[in-house]
Amino acid sequence: MSVFTLENEAFAGLVFYGALCLAKTTAMSMVTAFHRITKQSVPTEEDARMSTKDPEKIKRMLQPNDDVERSRKAHLNDLENVVPFVLLGLLYISTNPPAATALTHFKVGLSARLLHSVAYIFKLRAPSRGVGFVLGFATTISMLYRTISAVY
Repeated sequence: MSVFTLENEAFAGLVFYGALCLAKTTAMSMVTAFHRITKQSVPTEEDARMSTKDPEKIKRMLQPNDDVERSRKAHLNDLENVVPFVLLGLLYISTNPPAATALTHFKVGLSARLLHSVAYIFKLRAPSRGVGFVLGFATTISMLYRTISAVY
């Protein structure tokens, strides 16, 4: 029987929690767009010219905004961490791990990514963002180690 079936609790967990991680990563672009619109902060001059011809307003719109930059950095961090997490999750599932262990990895991974983004966007005190990053990274490394160990 294939481990890549929804009848396999571990694989079903990866599908569910991996999809939530990817959905959160995708939603981060909407968070950035929201901040760009509400803060009138655009990335290019042609974007600014769509709303005004006033050179001073264009100049202001092109200045970096902290909220926009925070959401962009949170999104970039997701791209750097969620993609490896989900891909390694697939490799990890191929080793047919115990469902409870796999589900713990996936739940901790998702929770860590949520904590990281919330801490970044809402400017939570340190070390909350770092805790989210380290937990997520450690979870990914744990899956990597378990996958390699199962093969060699």
